[in-house]
Amino acid sequence: MGVRPPTPDLSDEYHDFTISKQVGEVNLILSITDSKGRFVDNLTAADLKLLDNHKSPEKWTYFQARTNLPLHVILAIDVSSSIRERLRFEQQAASTFLKHILRKETDEAAIVAFGSSVQEKTATMTSDVDALDATIRTLQAGGDTAMYDAIVASGGKLHANRKKGVVRPVIILITDGVDTASKATLRVAEEAAARSEASIFALDANSIYETNPKGRLVLEKLTRETGGFVLPARENSDLKGALNAIEKILRCQYALGYPPPDLEADGNFRSIEVISNRPGLRIHARNGYYATAPMSPH
Repeated sequence: MGVRPPTPDLSDEYHDFTISKQVGEVNLILSITDSKGRFVDNLTAADLKLLDNHKSPEKWTYFQARTNLPLHVILAIDVSSSIRERLRFEQQAASTFLKHILRKETDEAAIVAFGSSVQEKTATMTSDVDALDATIRTLQAGGDTAMYDAIVASGGKLHANRKKGVVRPVIILITDGVDTASKATLRVAEEAAARSEASIFALDANSIYETNPKGRLVLEKLTRETGGFVLPARENSDLKGALNAIEKILRCQYALGYPPPDLEADGNFRSIEVISNRPGLRIHARNGYYATAPMSPH
């Protein structure tokens, strides 16, 4: 497996919420599952090997299991005509999720709705759960589905909201994944997600009668590339369970940072590969980033 770079044991040092973003540092969030799909939250840095552009970094600047880094969540809700009958339940489930997951002192969220166009319902990210709940209650269904445009808008909002500390950017999509109205393409949406460093979690709202849903394949691609998951939300009973699953995932994540080897801030995409030294484990992480100039604190 090669020689693992020396890694500090920072498990006790970073119990507070602030890890400062260093110039030229890549910050990575991981989820790890075993062969039965159960989440594994007790690995150490010695259990993992990382390759950036096919090379091992000289060091890791931090490693944190069960990370408590601040969450920045965009809840992107499909409000097209196709989900009209489910909208009220989706509103209730989304509000309950935010009330459970957001920590007032550290976490922030925003609501993006998308039908024929994208509506950024909250001007800024906020930790005010009551305000988010009130916003969710105003959503109304109608029109087509501009999902790719919603991902671009969500990624831009997360990117613009970066601060000096390291955070966990997350986009939660509630949709069937079938885009019918976007100006952006799937490729542009993928790039926007990569630039925001967000993990995408998709709640698949395809009909239970759909045997080969095209939208599901799109959602699987988006989530796989960003280190997220697709969860079934085809029936009302699924949706609450899917949001509970996301809450569990977010409590079992790992965070690590490292200076990338041979970095040239040329704007090109650099791949990231994380390998487990323990057999039978699956690593869920974004597959790379754009080396834009300058890579500096935000």
